[in-house]
Amino acid sequence: MHAMSRIGARFARAGRKALPFMARRRSRLMAQSVAIVDGLAASQDLGRGVRLEITLEERGGSGWGELVINSEGLSVILEGTLGAADGAATALGDDITPAARALVMRVARALATDLATAIHEEVGLEFSVGNIKSVSPGDPSEGKSSDGLRVDCLFEGYGEGACIAIALSAESLEEAAREHEEPPAQQGDPRVVDSLRDVPVEVVAELGCAMLSLHRVLALKVGEVLRLPTALDDAITVRVAGVKKFDAVPVASRGQVAIEIRGRHED
Repeated sequence: MHAMSRIGARFARAGRKALPFMARRRSRLMAQSVAIVDGLAASQDLGRGVRLEITLEERGGSGWGELVINSEGLSVILEGTLGAADGAATALGDDITPAARALVMRVARALATDLATAIHEEVGLEFSVGNIKSVSPGDPSEGKSSDGLRVDCLFEGYGEGACIAIALSAESLEEAAREHEEPPAQQGDPRVVDSLRDVPVEVVAELGCAMLSLHRVLALKVGEVLRLPTALDDAITVRVAGVKKFDAVPVASRGQVAIEIRGRHED
């Protein structure tokens, strides 16, 4: 659904190019929230007047797409393209002239092309514009092979009825989402791992820590003994690259001071 929301937003932004009169009126298409629709009735709730349906076909796949402009939307497109100043949308009747029909179909094809581009740019699916037809009230709608996701794009400033609805098969979007999932992180090159094993790391064994005043430090002389709060059999902390990692005890090994690791350090 998130992918469909992005497609709707991208299509709404691109719609201003196919509908230049909206830019002149400082209006826009406003994409609404995503809805799940029955493939058998994807666009039957878009008003009672004549509507224009444009099908999109997935290249190399069985997915379907659809762009539907309801009667009020067709009226806005027709009046806006012809330069009408009135911003109110009225339902378009069946008596639309052939010239007006050709005009809105040209605009509708441009909008469908924008939708196909938005789909490709967002999820990588290739769709082509198919059949364009007008549907009158009562005409049967062709059912789709699967359920879909729909976003209604409303005409800002033209009333609440004018709408361009876009719908895509949910199955196609799910497949596209799976294909675009980030691949699992790959294991590092074993040669790099082997090289890291030879990187020198500083290991520090802390015998103890004493707190002295500055006056006492300045008065220190060669040969003086500083007592540490650590007993001879107390565990000492071993730091690796500055991080506490092990507990150990001091021992002698081959005439040298050494440490014996007794366990991992626990904070």
